[in-house]
Amino acid sequence: MNQHSLRVLEFAKIRDALVERATFPGGARRVLRLAPETDPSSISGRLGLVSEIRRILEDSDLPIHGLPDLEDVLGAVEPVGAVLSGPQIAPVARSLRGVRALVAYLHERSETLPLLHARSRDLDGLPELRETIDRHLEPAGEVRDAATPALRRIRRDQERVRGRVLDLLAKIVRSSSAAGSEPVVTLRNDRYVIGIRRDALGDLKGVVHGQSSSGVSVYLEPQAAVGPNNELAELRSAEEEEIRRILTELSDAVRAALPPLGTNESTLADLDAVYAAGRLSRDLDARPAVPSADGSIVIRKGRHPLLEMASRTSGAPVVPLDLELGGERAGTLVITGPNTGGKTVALKTVGLFALMHQAGLHLPAAEGTRFPVFTHVFADIGDEQSIEASLSTFSSHMAQVNGVLRSATEDTLVLLDELGVGTDPEEGAALGKAILTELTRVGARTVVTTHYGSLKVFAHEAEGMENASLEFDRESLAPTYRFRQGVPGSSEGLAIARRLGFPERLVAEARATLGEDQEAIEALLRDLQERRRELDRRGEELERERAETREVRNRAAGRLARLDEERHRLRGEAAEKARRLVERTKAELGALMDAVRREGAAGRAAGRARTRLGELKNDLEREVAAATGDRGPTRPADPAEIEDGTPVFIPKTGWTGTAQGAPGANGKVTVMVGSLRVEVPLDSLEVRPGSAPARNGRGACHRPPSPIARPEREVRTEVDLRGQTVEEAVEEVDRTLDGLVVSGGTWLRIIHGRGTGALRGAITEQLAADDRIKSHRPGEPGEGGDGVTIAELK
Repeated sequence: MNQHSLRVLEFAKIRDALVERATFPGGARRVLRLAPETDPSSISGRLGLVSEIRRILEDSDLPIHGLPDLEDVLGAVEPVGAVLSGPQIAPVARSLRGVRALVAYLHERSETLPLLHARSRDLDGLPELRETIDRHLEPAGEVRDAATPALRRIRRDQERVRGRVLDLLAKIVRSSSAAGSEPVVTLRNDRYVIGIRRDALGDLKGVVHGQSSSGVSVYLEPQAAVGPNNELAELRSAEEEEIRRILTELSDAVRAALPPLGTNESTLADLDAVYAAGRLSRDLDARPAVPSADGSIVIRKGRHPLLEMASRTSGAPVVPLDLELGGERAGTLVITGPNTGGKTVALKTVGLFALMHQAGLHLPAAEGTRFPVFTHVFADIGDEQSIEASLSTFSSHMAQVNGVLRSATEDTLVLLDELGVGTDPEEGAALGKAILTELTRVGARTVVTTHYGSLKVFAHEAEGMENASLEFDRESLAPTYRFRQGVPGSSEGLAIARRLGFPERLVAEARATLGEDQEAIEALLRDLQERRRELDRRGEELERERAETREVRNRAAGRLARLDEERHRLRGEAAEKARRLVERTKAELGALMDAVRREGAAGRAAGRARTRLGELKNDLEREVAAATGDRGPTRPADPAEIEDGTPVFIPKTGWTGTAQGAPGANGKVTVMVGSLRVEVPLDSLEVRPGSAPARNGRGACHRPPSPIARPEREVRTEVDLRGQTVEEAVEEVDRTLDGLVVSGGTWLRIIHGRGTGALRGAITEQLAADDRIKSHRPGEPGEGGDGVTIAELK
């Protein structure tokens, strides 16, 4: 990639931002070598790695922090026979522990982080080497006492001899008045000595090992301590020899593992560089650009990375850039507008985005941003005057452009700031037209900035070119930095001069000499800009309305979906409720049929069965009516259809009964519902042909209504059985209980008299076996005493 372009587009500052986010020196060195690539698969792979890091950083972190830098260590141990110190070897184990943790982390997340997991396969935790180092060295690099049995023995002997020497010297100090008021035992030349006054030196025999800085005291090794000190020196020598042997073996082990250790360092550096890119992506709220198949550039709400980083500190907002180049739009873009309007920033944003994309970095832009892979990115920006080469600004620019024209192809991005500047305006404009024509002809993606009005007209008329501008607010006389593609901009030189305090008289004189044609062109440009602003405003309003419409549509669709789900849920509940009712009914009917078979059709069980069958039928009909929401007749009865014995249905109550003749003068029909007689308006009835209830032996329709909905009538709460046979009495009580169950009664007073007690006993036995009875008892004296039984219904 062109080094001049990397410099003027300030790619080095992006590297610096990545270095700040690397976690160890190896990663920082790798970042400093980062450069744009031209292999699409390599770019895509790196973007994928950065995206996985970004995913990790959303709620956790990658365990890559705290890794040591092994570059110098691996270089030092490489020569055969080289021996490293403990502090040099210990970081190798620390690095291997980091490798183990990182590999385990990525292995556990192999499904969600497939690219990082695949990259970590090059890492080798070297467990044997790590355990060997940890067994011999402390984390800081000191050799452990337990590194070898010999070292343990030597250090134990050292402690023993050292204690003997110190005890001996302490005894001498205590017994000698020459030691002074504050006797000290210290170490000189690796030998334990005592400090005494020089004038008392004759009182003790021994070896002097120096004097104090003042010369008043000397350090004496008493004769009695010479032997133990010699023994201690020999132990120190033995310790050093054993430590050197241990470090030699460890150094040899590290040297033998140099290939995998080198691979580890390279892989960790790459992963750390990717991690730094992920952190930068998070900090800039960036995302990967989509590969562009047609070579076009599309930037959606792009923010210059360096301005975005600065804004995080200063709080100043960055105006986003929306730009399209190539594809369905023109491949050459001519940006005009005032000097303070941000044309160069827009130019640099395009160029730096291209470099970052091809370096595998995310871009601070919105979804939909697309970039192709360029073989070359050429940028000529700023004052390129070279004193050393004796080149003027114009000459330097022309030299750069000449190199661009020789190398430009359809896979090239060209960025030229102030095209044709530095020479006669007419000549500069003519050169600019020729340059734009050639770059458009070869198919290069080209963005240029200019102040030449003739280039605006040229870009408007030439095929493959398009104007663009940076908006300028004429009311505030300040740039807005909003990019407007398709509309040329005015230089606004006179307006800016006025804003900066230039004398109004001089501004007016300058405007008078500008010329009518130029003034007309500038006025036309301003009108176009105003029209474009109005169109953009209306477009924004339309987009807001569309968004509101989409929101309303989405809410309606959501409601319909929820209603559909509720309907399915209710249907499921109804089906389950019906299934349970059927199962319960089958069980009850089975029990009732068993009882009927045992007692016969004339027994109490038969009566209960008939009653329960009526209840169940009405329950089912009521459930159906409730499920369908039907509370009125689907087809009201016709008076001609009603006669004595006609089966009818009352939807409002869910009852089925039999008409007792034609409708009366009041428009009502008398209906027998079980043992109840009710009057129902004709328009509240349905005729149910073929569904007439079965009649019992007395011709009565034995189909009681549901206890949940019952007609208004006087409830029969007393029955007199005196004078009846036992069989007649039992059937009368059973029939009366049917009526009470239907009408909602809660108690019954049964008069059976005292007599022989046979009737009372039969009734008591009947009540005890009847499922409808909650309890029963003899009457109180005020209720009739033993001649009466009071039954309470469930």
